[in-house]
Amino acid sequence: METWWLMDPVPATRAPQEPTPPIGPVAPLSTVSATETLYPSPAEALRAVRDDYLYWTGKLSDTSLQLSYAVIAANWAAFGSVNGVLASIWSKFSVGLVIVALGLSVVGAKWMGESLRRRIEYAETDTSRWKAEFEDNAGKGNPWPFTGAIDSLGRGMREARTWLPLVAGLLFVIALVRR
Repeated sequence: METWWLMDPVPATRAPQEPTPPIGPVAPLSTVSATETLYPSPAEALRAVRDDYLYWTGKLSDTSLQLSYAVIAANWAAFGSVNGVLASIWSKFSVGLVIVALGLSVVGAKWMGESLRRRIEYAETDTSRWKAEFEDNAGKGNPWPFTGAIDSLGRGMREARTWLPLVAGLLFVIALVRR
């Protein structure tokens, strides 16, 4: 098995690299003087908003999954066994809601992936149509290059990832208090 790709090149032969942008929300306020603006153009400002949007929605997915696992573990720890969890209606609802949330996340991710795949096929089958749609939609407040359905699905998935694990956690607290 070759492992040449595991080795770093000799530092003297390494090509200069562009600095990688930091991950997460950033606002380089310390580099902006009183006479400069934070962003050099509206496009850069929009790109910064988009990057932060992608960061925070990714964080929502991560923390939602972590909270879901934590709610299941908390129920297990507090009630000790499947029979213990099943003995409390609130605990059952708590775990059940987490399972529903995780299931919706899987179904939503599959649905989103297939919707985006179809959108790629749509763009590649007629590039002149895609370019014309770009020109027609540039600067307008619509979901293009996505569709209204893709936009709505994304919004619904964010809502489900936010509220279902939180409500499941609340149901666990009720189960714990009523124990």
